[in-house]
Amino acid sequence: MLDIVVCATQRCGSTLFLEDMRNIGILGMPEEYFISWIDGPQDQDWRKKLQELHDKARSANGVTAVKIMANQLSGIDNRLATLVSSDADGIFPHVAHTFNDALWVWLHRRDVVEQAISRVIARQTKVYHATEDHKFEHFTGNAMRGYDENYNRDAEYDRTQIFREVNSITLEALTWRHFFESHKITPLEFVYEDVVQDEDMRHLDMLMKRLGIAGPVSKTSRTSAKLGNRRNIEWRERFLREAAGSHFNLAKFS
Repeated sequence: MLDIVVCATQRCGSTLFLEDMRNIGILGMPEEYFISWIDGPQDQDWRKKLQELHDKARSANGVTAVKIMANQLSGIDNRLATLVSSDADGIFPHVAHTFNDALWVWLHRRDVVEQAISRVIARQTKVYHATEDHKFEHFTGNAMRGYDENYNRDAEYDRTQIFREVNSITLEALTWRHFFESHKITPLEFVYEDVVQDEDMRHLDMLMKRLGIAGPVSKTSRTSAKLGNRRNIEWRERFLREAAGSHFNLAKFS
């Protein structure tokens, strides 16, 4: 079993959230381990893969944690269907059955337009994470070492791409809601904008309390840098202005 499943969508701030969990050393070693399940060969020993996942996801105190993206649910469920049977009526029943004892943690952003812009810029620049200083390493292994505020200067505004991502994010969030409702799961819910502003990292305290882990513990500062900058703000203002200018006529706007 897993102790914590972090439910997320791309560019929702989950990497920052996971860094906090990993740094504390007692809330598992969460990462996006299921990528290899989705992108790798289908004819694998999934029971062995699941055990390997547990081993990687475990912190020294035995707590295990992973992250699942909404767009991975179908692929994960198909793989788990070869290992377990489930008579549940809800969507992705094998995911719910396999991790039924886990604490489900749902992280999302309040501003989906900002999230959509983050996706578009990341896709264009190929920069998905960055560290504050070039001396720092990042657990994802694919971060820009040392933040450069000009990293996205060549990114090109594309209203259609942003609009499509807004739609995708909205549908992905609805998918998570439907999953929770169909399996009577009440997730521990966090909003990125609140988490990133909370210097006390109270989200970690809440996770520890739900798992019955005694505190207090030392909390480590993040090495991750916030990628969003003036260009993100300008794109957001332009997108919302154009949306209002079209009277929110989606056929014309997209």
